[in-house]
Formats: sequence, C-alpha cells, structure tokens
Amino acid sequence: MQRSAQDTTRLLHLVEEAARIRMVWEEVVTTHCCRPSEEVEAAYAEAADRWDVQLNEHTAGLSSVYISGCYWE
Repeated sequence: MQRSAQDTTRLLHLVEEAARIRMVWEEVVTTHCCRPSEEVEAAYAEAADRWDVQLNEHTAGLSSVYISGCYWE
C-alpha cells in the first residue's frame, strides 16, 4: 500500500506531537515526582505551554495524580 504525500505529512505531524507530549511527561516526572498533585498539575500546564502541547483538564489531572503518587515507577 502506497501512502500519499498528504498522508505522510499527517503521520509525521502526529509523530511529532506524540514526541512533544512525551517530553512534557518526562520533564514533569523528573522534576516533580512525589510532590503535591496541585504543584504537579501546575508544572504540567507550564511544560505543556513550553512544548506547545494542548492538553485537556482530565488528562492533566490524571497525569498529575500518577506523578505525585509516584505510580509511574
């Protein structure tokens, strides 16, 4: 199956966004592990802004709980 240039471009944008989302996660995990959830959520929002990632409140809140509770280890 051959992909069109437009499909390839969309795929590359998706991969790029996934990499930025991962960078947000890595940044917050390494700097805010086991800190209060509110502090982690604020750091998550700041990192998302820096990496130009749009997150919904549910995702940020759930990620903050995991990071503050060190459940990711």
